[in-house]
Amino acid sequence: MRGNLQSFHAPPRILEGGALLFWGGVTGHPVIGLLCALLVEARSWTDLRWEFGERGFVRAWYLAIGLGLVVSAWVWLEGASPIFLFEALVWIPVCLLPVILAQNYAREPTMPLNTFSVVARRKMLIDRKAGRDVRPIQVHIGYPYLCAVMVAAAMTSIDEIAFFAGAGVLITLALFFASSVSRLRPIRTVIALLLVTIFGAVSSVGLKALWLRLDSPYSRTGGGFTSGDLSQTAIGKLGRLKQSKGIRWRVGEAATEGPRLFREAVYNHYSDAQWWHRPIPERGEEGRGRRLETKGRSEQESSEVDKREEDYDPLWDRVTEDGLLEFVFDEKEFARNPEMRRRLTVKGKVDTKTPLPLPDDAQRLSGFQVTDGGVDVNSLGTVRLENPDHGIASFEVFVGGRPLHEAPPDPDRDLQVPLAERAPGRLDTNERWVENPARKGIRDICEAWGLRGLSAAEAVQVIREKFFSNEFTYSMFLRSAHPSQRSSAVARFLSETRVGHCEYYATAAVLLLREAGIPARYCVGYSGQEKNDNGEWLLRGSHAHAWCRVWHGTIPPDEIPKGRDLSSYGLWKDFDATTPRWPELEGSGKKWSQHLVDWWHNIREDALIWRTSPGNAGKISGFFVVAAILLVAYLALRLWKGRRHQEGASSYRWKAETRRTPLHELIHPAEKLLGPRGEGRTFSEWILGLLSFFPGLESDLRRALCFYWRARFDPAGLSPGEADKFAELCEEMRRRLSPEGGLAADGEDMYSRE
Repeated sequence: MRGNLQSFHAPPRILEGGALLFWGGVTGHPVIGLLCALLVEARSWTDLRWEFGERGFVRAWYLAIGLGLVVSAWVWLEGASPIFLFEALVWIPVCLLPVILAQNYAREPTMPLNTFSVVARRKMLIDRKAGRDVRPIQVHIGYPYLCAVMVAAAMTSIDEIAFFAGAGVLITLALFFASSVSRLRPIRTVIALLLVTIFGAVSSVGLKALWLRLDSPYSRTGGGFTSGDLSQTAIGKLGRLKQSKGIRWRVGEAATEGPRLFREAVYNHYSDAQWWHRPIPERGEEGRGRRLETKGRSEQESSEVDKREEDYDPLWDRVTEDGLLEFVFDEKEFARNPEMRRRLTVKGKVDTKTPLPLPDDAQRLSGFQVTDGGVDVNSLGTVRLENPDHGIASFEVFVGGRPLHEAPPDPDRDLQVPLAERAPGRLDTNERWVENPARKGIRDICEAWGLRGLSAAEAVQVIREKFFSNEFTYSMFLRSAHPSQRSSAVARFLSETRVGHCEYYATAAVLLLREAGIPARYCVGYSGQEKNDNGEWLLRGSHAHAWCRVWHGTIPPDEIPKGRDLSSYGLWKDFDATTPRWPELEGSGKKWSQHLVDWWHNIREDALIWRTSPGNAGKISGFFVVAAILLVAYLALRLWKGRRHQEGASSYRWKAETRRTPLHELIHPAEKLLGPRGEGRTFSEWILGLLSFFPGLESDLRRALCFYWRARFDPAGLSPGEADKFAELCEEMRRRLSPEGGLAADGEDMYSRE
């Protein structure tokens, strides 16, 4: 039916190409953006056109869907980022390129709207088979494609001002050319631009917030963020802690007895529910690494950043025969046969400066792909990966023997207990500490439990008996408490509530041991509680755990003679102060869908590991390149065979990108008599020149011009009946102007004279 809605409006020249160049610039793909822009805009430089028809447009749409699937698979194989959707949407302009090229190079001015709907096409075919005349709605996808390009450009985390400047220019041009009357109504155009700016700013803020939310590092313990230098605990927070059941790491290991601890980071300074890494100075360098006592927490943090970074030292490294990197804590380890060590395989997601989950007796790390950076360790024993090449890591860990990557205890840092925890109270107006005798602190609990004067092993046993007894309750849910009491949350846990999770137990144990004169540190990582059928430990978010490192020494560290090896006078040992039943008390049950989620996680992770392995990367890239070349060659051959030259189309489109009407079909025969339309001459004036040759056309031609002006400039447009009459009138004049039409120069039909 001709009454169906039709939209013949196309964007002006250069606008689509400019949008693609803008997309290429802001997304970091300028060459691809330039190539796409050239392909799209080349329609104005050539008269080659194709008769695609309904089936041709559908095939172009299917090709776009196929490109979308290939791009999604490529992005999926390239990295294990949680912002996969954003990365895939960036490539919308390239995926939709076949559709816009089919639109621009087709002899038809529009394409059927049901091209994009299988259901609508199926219904149309059924109606036609039943003998009903069905003519689908026709649309031009130029402006929708422009919108898709701008959305794709907005998926990148670029400078907002630069993006809005470029996007504002393109949107202004799009609004200016989108309607023939918009140029006559500047106020409405300004209002539209203002609304676009407001909604664009709001959308940009929302997208950026979502981006940062998805792109933030995974939390490690207690629902808080953990890095190599800071652990934001959930101590003092109310309500129930929720932890993800998703797999963070997989560790393959030979049969072991009971759960195993995989340490990620170690901290030695506690302040306001946070654990920090403070560098341990070497003996004889007491000034190195001391914390600056400045007012204001932000100044303290900023002053320590450089010292923390300087505390990381790179491990010894070498390149193995397969081109991968191997790291050791002691250079002598390279000479040792690795078969003498117990071997573990570790797989998981990584980011820049990611702490690695390792046993405390790790000696060698092998199998890394690191182009710029490596593996380093700080004085507390935190081992992190610098600048990984991909979003996934798969390496081997050789363990056994004495730990080699932890500095012996420091009297200041490893015996520090916050005053608010040692003796709960407050500061008076004169900045003097006033204790609260109604409450107990770490000092009181340490004396009540008789920890002073005990050896490390004896003190650990006393704390274990207390914590594992019925006096303390493990729970992920904390009831309400007065906010002012948060500063002494650990002391309250020990003396009043006696309810908490692993962060409470580990922090309390560290502070109690320090108060008793025994050096201790706070550790975070994972507790291996679950193994799959392949013998791999599955370290989930719900397996994140906190425990202690306790120094077991024969004499105090500060009494060890200078120049002697401190490690010969003691060693660090793990002490898990949390009841072994904590996974059971948390509720380790999994939903029925967790098996499917785990399967998908492992498939994706293994595929990425295989994809990034040496040798396989080239194979995958080569496969995609060959497939792309074959596809392009096939399409080029098919298009070359079906090419057509659209007479008059090139010259006309070069002059002006106006809305095409049935009257424009007279351009080609009119140019043979009148010549090309000169600059500054209106189309109506030029086409009326035909009356000097064929006066008999005057009535029909002037009537067609009336329809032409209304179709182009009247906002109401033509009614369906008038549009049909306009098309029939122009078709009749075109037929009469053709040599076969027989129209004489005096305006009479030769056939009628006979």
